[in-house]
Amino acid sequence: MTTTFDLSSGDSATYRRSQLRLLVGDTADHDGPRPGQRNFQDQELDTFLLLESDDLNRTTALAFETLAAEWSRYAGSYRLGPESEEARQADAFAARAKALREMYGYTTGYPVADSAGGAIVDWSAAYDDWVGHF
Repeated sequence: MTTTFDLSSGDSATYRRSQLRLLVGDTADHDGPRPGQRNFQDQELDTFLLLESDDLNRTTALAFETLAAEWSRYAGSYRLGPESEEARQADAFAARAKALREMYGYTTGYPVADSAGGAIVDWSAAYDDWVGHF
């Protein structure tokens, strides 16, 4: 598997994947955001883009959800007093994913071959209601 980051690429798939890497903080080989400084593989990011109907904002949220899940597995591994560094990392990724989902929603169902690319859940009313409480 490979990791490609090239924002000047003329290939649309490579360019789109590179945009996603930039938003997720996965631009340097062997210094990725995953446990063990691993990077996302190109195939993984392509699958994320497919699952979220190529919406870059929702795909970024999915990547952060994946990071939160991966880091939460390690939350109890190493303790530094009452909390672990890994637990804070998982919480930070989860909070970022939640904020993105509140802004951009979810893609429902599986990607389809039509031009619509799947349904989108509109969270704007819920967001407006939530903001109105402050």
